Amino acid sequence: MKKLFISLILITLSVFSVNSAVQNTTKLCALTFDDGPDTRLTPRVLDRLEKYRVPATFFVVGFRINDSTKSVIDRALSLGCEYGNHSWDYNPLDKADPKEIADKIARTNEVIEKYTGKKPLFFRPPNLAVSKTMFDVIDMPFISGVVGFDWAGCDRTPENIANNVLKGVRDGAIILLHDVQPEPHPTPEALDIIIPELKKQGYEFVTLSELFKRKGVDPKDPKYKNKLWVYVEP
Repeated sequence: MKKLFISLILITLSVFSVNSAVQNTTKLCALTFDDGPDTRLTPRVLDRLEKYRVPATFFVVGFRINDSTKSVIDRALSLGCEYGNHSWDYNPLDKADPKEIADKIARTNEVIEKYTGKKPLFFRPPNLAVSKTMFDVIDMPFISGVVGFDWAGCDRTPENIANNVLKGVRDGAIILLHDVQPEPHPTPEALDIIIPELKKQGYEFVTLSELFKRKGVDPKDPKYKNKLWVYVEP
């Protein structure tokens, strides 16, 4: 009986070790999208997220959040997505004074919280332009990412966008795309390449907040001061 009991303990420990190893070797990435919401363009991205059952984090522009876009915002929330701050408008803030920076961030936070019920946790600088003043004024982690170059002026075929992303992805990657850009806007078609390929490679798609949590990284730790995040790695 004693030998049987010991054997059961060893089997349990073995199973636990295997499960832990599997959990620790899961590759994670986070899809993020900028410049929305838009009632015509954003739903095309949401269609893909729903199709593949993956969440994303949307960095939204404050002036675009209102009653007319509420249905799009609500749909993304229903799919498990979350929202980040992308300033009030599209103008870079790296040359702005502290008062203007603080005003645009606060107004955007307020309208996001009004329409989602949650204050955003992350900030993406317009045009990825940053300054010391911005880091001093904005009390949120600054998020960049592996860029897909899916904005106007680039060679924006679905294949090129997908290749730009796939060649830069590794465990902990933040993927930077856009749900709103001028037509033609092939990002949704690029997702038909990116998502299945990364799933095939063993990646799990999570929101940005879940990525930091699962990686055991606190982005507000003082050691990460003035960091522009592309990968979340312990």
